[in-house]
Amino acid sequence: MRRLLALSVCVLVLGGCKVDTTVSIDVREDGSGTVTVRVVLDAEAVIEAEAGGATLEERVRLGDLEAAGWDVSAWNRREDGSARLRLAKEFADASDLAGVISELNGEHGPLRKVSLTRDEGLLFDSYRVKGVADLSALATGVITDPELVAALTAEQVDLTALDQRLLDQIRESFRLRIEVGVPGESRAFTPEPGEKVEINTSSSRFDPSRSLLTAGGAVFGGLALFVYLTGRRRDRRRTRRNSTRRPE
Repeated sequence: MRRLLALSVCVLVLGGCKVDTTVSIDVREDGSGTVTVRVVLDAEAVIEAEAGGATLEERVRLGDLEAAGWDVSAWNRREDGSARLRLAKEFADASDLAGVISELNGEHGPLRKVSLTRDEGLLFDSYRVKGVADLSALATGVITDPELVAALTAEQVDLTALDQRLLDQIRESFRLRIEVGVPGESRAFTPEPGEKVEINTSSSRFDPSRSLLTAGGAVFGGLALFVYLTGRRRDRRRTRRNSTRRPE
């Protein structure tokens, strides 16, 4: 659970509170890029999360993401009582995006089958990000977290009832926005609670350097052919001259 939905833990038992989460995927021309997550808790969520002397840092445990190389900011508390958090991680190649999203999403998160493809053509590079943002089948992950299960069982908590109550409140409180930017194109996807949305963003980028190389290759190829044909013509003329000479 301690992935994207871990950021909703502080509101799982807070009726009426809101958590807005934005996941941005920014792809560069070479197929590398950055995944950035921005989370905003409203003032009521912050108050309730810190009831009893707890802190946001204690309620939202992100050590596993930090261990996986994510840049995790400190909670930024605003004058209106809300709090914000930012997480980011670079990926070096198009094939790495799926793994980065998996680290963020875990088994029960709303982002499914997210992938990036980059194809290098003769004159154009093409990019495509696709996947699914699914808020129709969210899960809390409570009953699959051994550490949490042990702690709650020790307190004689009804795990099934708690899991269902938390799930209902996730659906009510959790808001998700996915922003995807590939070279020359950007789109945003905002699934409603209980909704499944296809993520599909693509673009093609003309590469002038590659076109110059192609043109240069054609020029050199043409010159080589010209030299070859010129040499052949000279050889034929020389052969004809030799054949018309009379022996002395």
